[in-house]
Amino acid sequence: MPPQLPAIEFAGAWGVRGDQPGQLEQPVGLAADAAGRIYVADRSTGFVQKFEAGGTNLLTFEDTAAREASAVAVDSGGGIYVANARAGEISVFFPEGDLLRVFHVALQRNFEGPYGFSVGADGRLFVPDPAGGKIDVLSSRGRLEKTWNVATAMAVPGEQARPVIAVAGVDGFVYVGDARTGRIVKLTGAGEPSPSWRQTAADSAPLLALSISPKYLFALRSAIPRLQVWTLNGELRLSDDLGGRLSVVPSESAAAGSAASRAGVSREIPPGMPASMALSPRGELFILDPSVPRVLRFRIHLDPS
Repeated sequence: MPPQLPAIEFAGAWGVRGDQPGQLEQPVGLAADAAGRIYVADRSTGFVQKFEAGGTNLLTFEDTAAREASAVAVDSGGGIYVANARAGEISVFFPEGDLLRVFHVALQRNFEGPYGFSVGADGRLFVPDPAGGKIDVLSSRGRLEKTWNVATAMAVPGEQARPVIAVAGVDGFVYVGDARTGRIVKLTGAGEPSPSWRQTAADSAPLLALSISPKYLFALRSAIPRLQVWTLNGELRLSDDLGGRLSVVPSESAAAGSAASRAGVSREIPPGMPASMALSPRGELFILDPSVPRVLRFRIHLDPS
């Protein structure tokens, strides 16, 4: 019998520091398309870049949107979306980098920390409004269709709801995360909390990123970084420290005084540049460590073959 593979298998890392095409200086956001290619924006160079899974650069273009980027997303047709949370803008580019349009969303004044939006299979955008405690649902042309008030669903005693990540699943639900409390809620297509989600308040470590597959929700947490894998009904399947390879603490968590940061175990990264994560439909997980900078690549073996 062949040896059993680890559930999360380290497959390597890539990334070279620099300000030339194919290099990374101050990378922000991570997204994967249907072919498993990886996208990232860079604040220092103003580049938006596309890489193949092993790190070969496939496309680099420059745009001012990348200078203040908060997150990146890709739609089913390869369209590239770059969000600037502070300005309240999402710039949409054709797959080869030409600007298509700019959407206006709720601006987040003085915003720092994790931020993530997503494009559903139908082209709708799900965009967090941390300051308002809401999720905005936009049409594929950027028109505001609905606003979901998630403050009640995400409430934690003594804390104000601050939804910062919204990921759309192929199951038709939208999963929303609060960076500060670590709370995750599952919303129906109408924006109502799903009773099938059973995550407990005990899972309260600060949240860095969320990503979703057809069967699992992946949550990257700090202060000592770890990956959690949940079934889509909220049962914890796995908690993994990734072999200690991700050794960064986001500035918001460091400000809260994480034990790891005080002990000198982790390095604080520049404000607004937390680690981010993308899940490839080919069964690979990519995590951006912007303090190095590099992209970590993992193969997922959660289900026996």
